[in-house]
Amino acid sequence: MSTHAYAQRVLARPLGFRLRGWTTDPQGIHFGGNEMRMTPREMLAFGTLYLNGGRAPDGTQVVPRVWIDSSWVVRTHSPFNGNGYGYGWWHRRLAGHDVHFAWGFGGQFVFVVPELRLVVVTTSDPDVERERGHLDAIYGLLEREILPAVGGGLAAPPL
Repeated sequence: MSTHAYAQRVLARPLGFRLRGWTTDPQGIHFGGNEMRMTPREMLAFGTLYLNGGRAPDGTQVVPRVWIDSSWVVRTHSPFNGNGYGYGWWHRRLAGHDVHFAWGFGGQFVFVVPELRLVVVTTSDPDVERERGHLDAIYGLLEREILPAVGGGLAAPPL
């Protein structure tokens, strides 16, 4: 069974969506880690899976809890932005909260904030220049507006 078919059966189907075709290498092996082409609702379902310790909405354990916990352990740091990195997930502190995030091309993000039981999804135009200011604006929106509002604090004034 291909990795795409396996992921369709054990990951996407329990979360209530269907995977689109994945890019393959010259030998026909699916990449699966990039060019996922998920909708915001599918990204939200994936983030919620992680927030819920690997359980699907019906309670089925889709991903082992030990993998969820292990993937969020910071194992190295980016020399470019200082973000921590685990197994497929980035990490940084924003507004006093540990935030784990999956980072896709051009500013597609799935942010998971376990302390607040929160998943935030952002999408961006993938054709926009990948400049530092664009990513900083996304992090800033989460840090200065969303997290304080959900966490009970007041949002900081706009810059």
